[in-house]
Amino acid sequence: MEYASDQITIYRFCPFNCRYCWAWRLPLYAKRIKRGKYNPVVEARKYLNVKKRKIIVVSFTSDPYPPIERENKLTRKVLEVLSKAKQHKVMILTKNPILALRDADLMLEHGDMWLGTTLISLNENMYEPNAPHPLDRFDALVKAKKLGIPTWISIEPIIPEVTYPELIVYCTEKYVDYYVLGALNYAKKLLGIEREELRKWYYVHVHRAIRLLNKLEKRYYIKSELDPFLGGRYER
Repeated sequence: MEYASDQITIYRFCPFNCRYCWAWRLPLYAKRIKRGKYNPVVEARKYLNVKKRKIIVVSFTSDPYPPIERENKLTRKVLEVLSKAKQHKVMILTKNPILALRDADLMLEHGDMWLGTTLISLNENMYEPNAPHPLDRFDALVKAKKLGIPTWISIEPIIPEVTYPELIVYCTEKYVDYYVLGALNYAKKLLGIEREELRKWYYVHVHRAIRLLNKLEKRYYIKSELDPFLGGRYER
C-alpha cells in the first residue's frame, strides 16, 4: 500500500463493479480475497495492544461501505474497536462516504481517523457503474471536514482521457487534507490501454497535479508505480 503499514479487509465482495478493479477482475486476486477466513473485528482488536504506531487502511481490496453495511454494521464494529486504538492512524477508503458519515462519531472519538474516497473523475463515468456519483462522494467529504474529520482522496487509477488529477485537486482542495495518486495497473488486460498511452497522459497531467499540490502546500503521496512514467524515481 506504500502510504500505509496495514489494512483490514472487511467484506469479501464489492458491489460497485468498477471496470478498472484488478482485485475483483483478475481471478487470482478475487479468489485470494474470497478465501480469507479471518474475522475483521478480531483483527482490529489485535491493534489495541500494538504500541508501535501503525497506519491502517479500511480497506484496500474491497469497499468497507457496501449498501448491506446499513444493516450489517460490520465496518462500524471494526471502527468501534479501532476508535480505542488511538496510538494508530486509521484511513477509511470508500466509494460510499455518504454512508460512512453515519460513523462520524467514531471518527471524532478517535481523533486521527480519516475519511477518504476514490475519485477518478468529477463526472459520472462508465468505469464505476454502481458507485455513488463522484460529486456525492465529494459532498460527503465536505460534510466530514466541517465536522472536524480529516479527509483524503485517492486519485487512482488515473485513466487517460478520463482522469485529470490536477482538476480534481483544484476543485477539492478547500476540503481535502491529503491526496494519493496512483497508476492504472493491468491497463492492457483490463481496459485495453497501451503503456505508451499511459506514459503520455501521466507525464503531462500527473506533473501538473504535483505542481499544483506543491503550490497549495498540500500533503500528498505519489505511488511508486507512477515513477517510470514521470521520467524517473519520484522522491518521497
